[in-house]
Amino acid sequence: MSVRRALLLFVVGLAACGDFDEEDSLRMLQWPLKAQCSITVVGKGQKAMETDYLPHVVNCENGAASLEALKVQAVSARTFAYYKIATAGSVKDGTSDQVYSCGSQPSQKHYDAVKATAGQVVMWSGVVICSFFVAGAKPSTQSCVALASDPDPTGTERYVTYNEGKTGSQVKQTTLGWVSSTNKYNRGCMSQNGSHCQAVKGKKYQDILRFYYGADINIETAIGSCVTPPKPDAGVGPDRTAPALTGPDSGAPPEEGDLLVGPAPEGPPPAEQDASAPAPQTLGPPLTRAWGGCQLPAGRPAGELLAALALLPLLALARSRRQRPGSRVR
Repeated sequence: MSVRRALLLFVVGLAACGDFDEEDSLRMLQWPLKAQCSITVVGKGQKAMETDYLPHVVNCENGAASLEALKVQAVSARTFAYYKIATAGSVKDGTSDQVYSCGSQPSQKHYDAVKATAGQVVMWSGVVICSFFVAGAKPSTQSCVALASDPDPTGTERYVTYNEGKTGSQVKQTTLGWVSSTNKYNRGCMSQNGSHCQAVKGKKYQDILRFYYGADINIETAIGSCVTPPKPDAGVGPDRTAPALTGPDSGAPPEEGDLLVGPAPEGPPPAEQDASAPAPQTLGPPLTRAWGGCQLPAGRPAGELLAALALLPLLALARSRRQRPGSRVR
């Protein structure tokens, strides 16, 4: 059997199993971003993204932190919410995804943090990342990089990555996700205690995000009826606001509600955790981001989709060489 025929049969087989579509899969990686104005929270129903869901998550996940750290939390939570809508269609209320209900209502500063970062998500290499975050240790250093001796009551410091000044393959990925140079969606893990430490020392939220996720991330602003792009903060604002383009794609702004993220890391989801476990005003629950936070749509094993996407360039090459006698895919 020829390589080209084998590739075709493999992709067709995936399509038969789960409606795999090459064009749709590639479209998920495109820019510009379309704002997600609502999100389905399992057991809670449909919630407005910017005015309900995110303020609650910011409060429950890192509510006692300083304002700049709350902005970091808002961008990370929004990024993860966009990822979940694309890969699962909904989000769970609990530490396996993000905590929406914790017995405490958001205060004005939580709404302010969301509004100050309206529509902003973290992207790298053209895709929305899976924005891992955990409580982390409580740093005692000026740099806010935790020492081995620093208190780590939740035992999550081992997942945190320090990627200040790092780009590309230099960026350390977190073991909470699939660690591979081909995985664009794992760009490290943010520490909630660490982000609070940096905010207290005067760092802006954009710099704090890059401290954990890498210097080459883009902080992009989606476009939609629910998003009013924030004004730049002291000359430092989002990297780009839709519908500006960075690649070959162009045209009218996208429809509201369409997502632009890709496949997720492999791995079994953790056991569901009690959403009421985190205290109302803490610097994060024991394990805010876990394997289950980056999963594929129901019924789609991660390995299948990743393998299919990896084969697409080979399939295109096989097609292009079909008209050149004597050539073959190697």
